[in-house]
Amino acid sequence: MSPWRILLVGWLVGVAGSARAGIDVRVRGLGPEEADNVYAQIGILNYAKQVDAERGAYDPAEVQRQFEQGEADIRRALQPFGWYNPQIRSRLEGRAPDWTAIYDVDAGPETDIEKLDVQLEGPGREDARLKRLAQRTWPLRLGQRLKHADYEAYKTRLLQAANNEGYLDASYTRHELRVDVRTNRAQVWLTLDTGPRWYFGAVTLEQDGRLKDSLLRRYLKIVPGEPFDSAKVLATQFALSDLDYFKSVEMEPRKDLAGPDRRIPVIIHTESKKPRVYKLGAGYGTDTGPRALAGVEWRRLNENGHKLRIELRPSQNISTGIAEYRIPWGTTPGDSLSFTAQGLKQEFQGIDEKLYSFGTAYQRQAGSWQRRFYLDYTNDDYALPGESRIDSVLLTPGLSLSRTEVDDPIRPRRGWFVFLDLHGATRTLASDTDFIEGLVKLRGVYPLSWRLRLLARAEEGAAFVARFQNLPPSQRFFAGGDESVRGYAYQSLGPKDAHGNLVGGKYLTTGSLELDWDVYKSYGLAVFGDAGGADDVPNVRLHYGAGLGLRYRAPFGAIAVDLAHPFDRGAEAVRLHLGVRVGL
Repeated sequence: MSPWRILLVGWLVGVAGSARAGIDVRVRGLGPEEADNVYAQIGILNYAKQVDAERGAYDPAEVQRQFEQGEADIRRALQPFGWYNPQIRSRLEGRAPDWTAIYDVDAGPETDIEKLDVQLEGPGREDARLKRLAQRTWPLRLGQRLKHADYEAYKTRLLQAANNEGYLDASYTRHELRVDVRTNRAQVWLTLDTGPRWYFGAVTLEQDGRLKDSLLRRYLKIVPGEPFDSAKVLATQFALSDLDYFKSVEMEPRKDLAGPDRRIPVIIHTESKKPRVYKLGAGYGTDTGPRALAGVEWRRLNENGHKLRIELRPSQNISTGIAEYRIPWGTTPGDSLSFTAQGLKQEFQGIDEKLYSFGTAYQRQAGSWQRRFYLDYTNDDYALPGESRIDSVLLTPGLSLSRTEVDDPIRPRRGWFVFLDLHGATRTLASDTDFIEGLVKLRGVYPLSWRLRLLARAEEGAAFVARFQNLPPSQRFFAGGDESVRGYAYQSLGPKDAHGNLVGGKYLTTGSLELDWDVYKSYGLAVFGDAGGADDVPNVRLHYGAGLGLRYRAPFGAIAVDLAHPFDRGAEAVRLHLGVRVGL
């Protein structure tokens, strides 16, 4: 939240809360953080809120007492920010039952840190990481304004670092914050006694025996003999949970069972999920028409943790089916080797396409990035408007990268997503044409207030192909539809042939801005503008659409109903778009 908004919200809270009770409290001259803390602590405002809540009457003597106490309240509220000598001018205006309490505040000279003395004692006093933290005292800095929150943050950080290095009994034998109010100077004195170091002992993994113990131990971040680190305990819990084999994973370090060598055994309790999960559903989307879903997933086919997923998605316009066999690979959840068989049948804008493909992929989590190396064999049988059917064969190696950073996977208020893909084929390797194709997708969301958020998305694609007429529709670019340019039909935007038939393009550009407003409970409104198109040249001709939408927030995502107006001459005035949005 920006500083001016914090100040405005704090002021409105104070005014609104007090106005109802007949006392208007105004604190002027402070920054947003300081003002917010003052409004939270000043007694006269809290007194007014209490009287208002109890629907009682004001006692003029108590109002006068609370007003006079206000200066002390403000001084106390400013001290955590390093302001120990503020100058305050106050006056109480009006009379019962309406008063205005005004406080004009000059925060005065700031209190700066003139000494930082951080010492380590005990067996860990020579620990390299702890010594670095003791020397680099961020966020505390000599000569900078004292903030109590920074002091507490550093204390916590240093103690947590000691715990993570295995010094589980670490404690402060001295923690002093001295403030000389007369000279506006502060001194920090900290002495941390690390105590003895503790280590990981044996790891016992309790499970129902349906999975190999050696498979699960690949994902353990705990190594017996290494210094005990609570972060590694938590990382192990997350890793085992992310494998999707277990309903619950509970970590139990048993310090009470450690021997003289201070090795702490760790017991991991697990509860398995059901081996299979079924999916059934039905719905409607503007792009797909009526649609259904039927699927089954085997979370574990064997003791090696192999998975199998079969899913059918029939619909009026686009029908897909997929079978994926996945083998866990590596030491990070999500790393896997997969084999897939899938089929697709779709009809749009006079284009009829049926394809099936077989592929293999290696997926690897590298830090926050998901990498996927794949090789697909595709047989694509299609017919363009006014042309005979063509049977195309492609063998396409490719690489895709993706990353998601959001605060909520279902309905994020802040975050972003990026996806990059590069693939191609050559006639020298079992393909009918030579091409290289790249695609970039960007999406983001940013909160403008607690009810308002801004969503943005952009998409760029390019295909470099020797003979475009040999490129099947699945590799060409089209724009339009629920997730593209609203106001236009699904994949209706793109180059046309001499007869006016849509044939798709080599380049794609789309973008969108949307403002979502939470109106009441799970209901919201949206206003949006989209632009995009597909073309045979990099400078893509853009088509524009804008409109209004209704949002209903469900547990599985947001149901979106949009009315969009296209700006192309001759297009229908308004187009209805229906869909479900999950995440970004």
